[in-house]
Amino acid sequence: MNRKIKYSLLVSVVLFLGCKDFLEPKSQSEYVPRVVQSLDELLLGDAYHSPVQITSNMLYSTLGLFDDDVAARPDMTIVDESENDFNKALLAFSWSKDMFTKLSGFGNAYASSYRLIMGCNAVLDYLDDVAGTIEEKNDVKAQALALRSFYYFHLVNLYGKPYSVDKKAPGVPLKLTSRLSTDAMPRSTVERIYDQITGDLREAERLIKTLPDEKQLRKNKRVNLPFIQLLLSRVYLYMENWEDAMRYAETVINNYDYMIKDLNTVKEPDRNSNLSYPNYYDWNNSEVIFMLGDLNDIISLAITSVTAVVTEGTETFKKSTVVCVASDDLINSYDPNDLRKTRYLVWESITSKQSGPKYRIPVSKLKVGTDYNFNTGWGNDWGIAFKITEAYLNAAEAAAMVYKTEGDAVCQTKALQWLDKLREKRYPTGTYIELTVAKVGDLVEFVRAERRRELCFEHHRWFDLRRYGMEKLKHVWYDRNHNPIEYVLEKNDPGFTLMLPASAFENNPALEQNDIQGEL
Repeated sequence: MNRKIKYSLLVSVVLFLGCKDFLEPKSQSEYVPRVVQSLDELLLGDAYHSPVQITSNMLYSTLGLFDDDVAARPDMTIVDESENDFNKALLAFSWSKDMFTKLSGFGNAYASSYRLIMGCNAVLDYLDDVAGTIEEKNDVKAQALALRSFYYFHLVNLYGKPYSVDKKAPGVPLKLTSRLSTDAMPRSTVERIYDQITGDLREAERLIKTLPDEKQLRKNKRVNLPFIQLLLSRVYLYMENWEDAMRYAETVINNYDYMIKDLNTVKEPDRNSNLSYPNYYDWNNSEVIFMLGDLNDIISLAITSVTAVVTEGTETFKKSTVVCVASDDLINSYDPNDLRKTRYLVWESITSKQSGPKYRIPVSKLKVGTDYNFNTGWGNDWGIAFKITEAYLNAAEAAAMVYKTEGDAVCQTKALQWLDKLREKRYPTGTYIELTVAKVGDLVEFVRAERRRELCFEHHRWFDLRRYGMEKLKHVWYDRNHNPIEYVLEKNDPGFTLMLPASAFENNPALEQNDIQGEL
């Protein structure tokens, strides 16, 4: 093999994505990697989605406004100069088919995902031709396979139907090489994408198990074995393969030293003065297994702010106000003594003229101060965390489903035990009462409600609503005159699956567009 890699890899992705932004390479320098360390560096620069990347990849920017954990603020009177930002939030909130055309400043999850996949593919393409030990090559290959699997999992759950609904439906194009090609590439089925994901993740698991323990269990911003196994449990959960979902989640719970954070150790922020929430997305958090993404990707659209005229008592004044807030439905789902309501849900900022904040903003577990100040410099904050808490919830849901379908009482007991271990750290010390069958009622529904409370604003909810059956979903928006406008996704509405962006079709005529929202 004697091919050359473009330094930024953007040339390779052009013919596949057809994105005009990438038509001109940013560097003409070329090199042929000769040692495995070069590919390891390439992974860091072109395959890891992290806050230190030169190129910002936006995977989640619109996702935070899709689900039922978010609502529109009903009481704003915006000033004219804020109307553009106001309408940007509406595009995502209303599931507009044109959102990616009109939201150019908020990234393109399709292009960003394939850009990162191309980085993984380049590493895999050259791995056999570089010098290095078997251990070094296994390490690099395991990372590339695991990362590529995650990006394809993200893509197929944005642009393909849920696996449980129609696994034969079109998914996304499956490109497994970085080589340039002018051939049109049709969309592979959802099932084919999932087969690739599970196969690659199992191979990544096998490879990383050949490494020394310190590499398998590393906590140094690199892919590790627990991350691969947690992702496998998530993928199998989406596939409704309950046994494997439970097996992998239980492995993560039992085999490693990750611990559920006791929220009794987290001081409740003062809602009436200087709000200060802790950052749970931190490598020192005992729950964190692995992290990806950057803060800008997560908050850029979710906390869209506008200048609005606000009345407090007898005074009327202007202030910066978030457009979207946490929904009452989410807030009211917490028991009065549930510490997550005050430790996770973030109050909006206040001014000296206010008696206290009125709404909670649609972010969670990120360090927030006054005026939505995230108190950190660019390049330091992560946006997505893979945590041990998900393993407990994956295991509990899978066990609950086995109990529901097969009547397995052992699985019922396991599900309750996993829920108790998580929930006892979410209530004041000494007050928690263990769950009983009578208290829980429908075990599956209880687990899913608990999943919503624990993982709020971690970008699970939209995908969960899809795999739960795509039930009717309604958003109510309020125009600048406070008039309510309803946007509805009917059951099984095509709007639960995003439209492919126009840029994807420019050089790939084999693509087929998804059905338009409202056309069943």
